[in-house]
Amino acid sequence: MAAVPELTSEMMAYSSNNENDVFFEADGPGNVKCCCQDLNHSSLVDEGIQLQVSHQLCNKSLRHFVSVIVALEKLKKPCPQVLQGDDLKSIFRYIFEEEPIICKTDADNFMSDAALPSVDCTLQDINHKYLVLSNSYELRALHLNGENVNKQVVFHMSFVHGDESNYKIPVVLGIKQKNLYLSCVMKDGKPTLQLEKVDPKVYPKRKMEKRFVFNKIEIKNTVEFESSQYPNWYISTSQAEGMPVFLGNTKGGQDITDFTMEFSS
Repeated sequence: MAAVPELTSEMMAYSSNNENDVFFEADGPGNVKCCCQDLNHSSLVDEGIQLQVSHQLCNKSLRHFVSVIVALEKLKKPCPQVLQGDDLKSIFRYIFEEEPIICKTDADNFMSDAALPSVDCTLQDINHKYLVLSNSYELRALHLNGENVNKQVVFHMSFVHGDESNYKIPVVLGIKQKNLYLSCVMKDGKPTLQLEKVDPKVYPKRKMEKRFVFNKIEIKNTVEFESSQYPNWYISTSQAEGMPVFLGNTKGGQDITDFTMEFSS
């Protein structure tokens, strides 16, 4: 490696009186070279650090010129030892400025081969009513026993992007082996729960439309499902037997919003 000697007389002629003259005088030198020599002062033909001063105007700020001047001051000092990689790195820090690389991605168009985190589960309200698919697009809550328990719906619950907090986890609820997902829409001026048929080649995806997303809220041994589209509206069941599952905004009253969840294999 090479060591840095004292500046040559050629450079000192332009830097002794006014160091800024090298950069700002129109009649300044065309080329100034500062070469590093080894400890034995042997001549180096192809190695060294060279500084070339251009008379052409360049679109650089004062900060860039100051950085170069600081780097020159560093080079003026004799090197007590050969330059190492770390020494050169410290010099370059004065000249080059790190800038962050900002990567923008469209979450809607982002495709990933990784499967969404998900679990299969069944839900019962706190009155032990099961959720059953009574026809193609309607869920009802009723008591089941014996072999009838197999009629309960198994949900495929996927964890998706959303407004996650310490106690709210965004999820979507699809019916296992069917292309049906619970969604919330406005009907007759009221938020309404429905089963919506989807394209299995597209759904589920990491960023689901907001109407499909529910905030899963765990309270002791029960869970609630709040609509992300309509805050303070929850998946609810009636006290009466066999009534449709609906979206309600009453907690702790006649309507039931608390469910127990059991994981399914």
